[in-house]
Amino acid sequence: MKKVSLVLAVLALTSCKFDQNGNKNIIPIGEIRPTQQTVSTTAAPQVDETNTEATATAATEETEVSTEKVDAAGNYIYDVGEMLEIELPNGEKMKIGANSTENQLFSMLNNSDFVVSADKTQGWITLDRVYFTTGSDELTATSQKQLDNIVALLKAFPGTEVKLGGYTDNTGSQQINQPLSEGRAKSVMNKIGNAGVDVARLAAEGYGSEHPLCPANDSDVCKAKNRRVDIRITKK
Repeated sequence: MKKVSLVLAVLALTSCKFDQNGNKNIIPIGEIRPTQQTVSTTAAPQVDETNTEATATAATEETEVSTEKVDAAGNYIYDVGEMLEIELPNGEKMKIGANSTENQLFSMLNNSDFVVSADKTQGWITLDRVYFTTGSDELTATSQKQLDNIVALLKAFPGTEVKLGGYTDNTGSQQINQPLSEGRAKSVMNKIGNAGVDVARLAAEGYGSEHPLCPANDSDVCKAKNRRVDIRITKK
């Protein structure tokens, strides 16, 4: 009988705990805690929310930069947008890109509220599909489609006068770049004139590496954006 009492006493002692004041408490079965190893394997990963916005912004900027491209000849590839159809005042219809040079020019010419700015640095639009062979003022064959569209627009708005400006990147000296850029602007002007637009309505000038669209001139994409011919309405 004494042995039985002793065993029961030991079992009671092992199922008890003592608080800091020496008081004894029974440990309920449901209070048993998992080991530290178990906790660490099921814990949720910590997220630094303070950097979430910065990371997203950086990712967006990287994506935006990566969308800019040049073709095999080093020409900048513009996003002309979705194709749409416009009707000119003479009834002729034209399919053009929503962001294209043609649509920007048409929007100005077809808007009765548009006024030519007295500031000659304003109102320039880049011809986004006119290219030249490297180091020369010879137009590529792929440029013809856009030139045909420009001719159609100028014929549909016969009171319009325009100026063409040629530009290069900063490779080489201005003594070389300025004549090259002027030759390119004049090549475009002559193509338009030979297609039936009165040359009295046209003017051309070369600016070399002045007025860059991408001032850094530090990459193939940047330089390609600066090699261009722009058009500006000088009279409407």
